Amino acid sequence: MLFIENLAQAQAQAQNASDAGTAKSLTDMEGYLIKNVGEDLSLDDLALSLGISKFALTRLFHKRYGIAPMRWLWSFRAHLAKDVISMQLGLPLMDVLTLCGFNSPQHFSRFFRKTFRQAPSKLMKELGGQGLAKDLAKARQDLYERFDGIVSASLRAYIESYRLPAAAAPESSVAPELQAIEI
Repeated sequence: MLFIENLAQAQAQAQNASDAGTAKSLTDMEGYLIKNVGEDLSLDDLALSLGISKFALTRLFHKRYGIAPMRWLWSFRAHLAKDVISMQLGLPLMDVLTLCGFNSPQHFSRFFRKTFRQAPSKLMKELGGQGLAKDLAKARQDLYERFDGIVSASLRAYIESYRLPAAAAPESSVAPELQAIEI
């Protein structure tokens, strides 16, 4: 009986160590994403940034989020685009999709529509098109200068939404962290 208890304890410790490694790996990847969200990232790029194989990365994501890494990345980018559009800065959609890492307007529009059941242009029209800022050029410049912070806040909100049950996911169009950012 002692052998079985020792074996169970060793497996529990190994699992705890694995979970700690998973959390550190994902934290490292979050930093990489914040710095490179606008780049054309591949599964190989993400795995290389963590120093693991793409197969290990895929297992890690399925274990943690229940989704493939690239699907998770595209979904995050769509949420980031929605957050940027919701800031009502009046940026052209081409600027938004480029900032958020989409390479083509068709892919952006299709993925955005699939994620939110609404075209990005329709969301812009619903929000009034142009931003509320008095000096739109200054607001745009501030966005570009503080984009890493905006990406970071959006990423945190996105990750938190994945940790919640689907029924309890927040419905807010802009993450609370983004609402506090003044532009």
